[in-house]
Amino acid sequence: QKLEKERKKVNTNPSEKQKESGNYTKGHININGFEITIENPKGSYRKGVDSNGKEWKIKMNNDYGYFLKSIGYDGDHIDVFLGNDFDSKKIFVVDQKINGKFDESKVMLGFKTSNEAKKAYLSNYEKNWKGFHKITEVDEETFKTWLYDGKKQRKAFSEYKDMKLNKNKDMKINESKIRHIVNESIKK
Repeated sequence: QKLEKERKKVNTNPSEKQKESGNYTKGHININGFEITIENPKGSYRKGVDSNGKEWKIKMNNDYGYFLKSIGYDGDHIDVFLGNDFDSKKIFVVDQKINGKFDESKVMLGFKTSNEAKKAYLSNYEKNWKGFHKITEVDEETFKTWLYDGKKQRKAFSEYKDMKLNKNKDMKINESKIRHIVNESIKK
């Protein structure tokens, strides 16, 4: 209900000048502790002009916006597509490439599986979209560390996936040490 109310607030037809400045009415919502601004509600059209001067327009199958207090590789906020399952604690990050070079990261929030998130991501682009590179599932704690550290957006998210692996590895080492100490003390 809150999401639907916020969708209705969005000016879905801002002028080019308003889009450039970001000065038009948008929706705002808190999802799982994340403050998100909705720029393009589900069912609206996202449009623009590509680097070759060609106009494009696509109907949004998901709400699209950005995380407040974040800065992405492109200097703008980190973008997010919203799914329907906000009980899911899974977060997926898509690395987007343009002409073979890292462009930016797009977050998929409210999806159950990486396949579902990838399908939703692709459904919001033209059929022959070649920007999808990789998708990475990440836990909420690791994601927050990445999201609010502007230095980490300088390369593709998948290159930071070791943050989670190292944390889990360290935890396993500590658990192993604790078990060993407990076992040794029991033997005495």
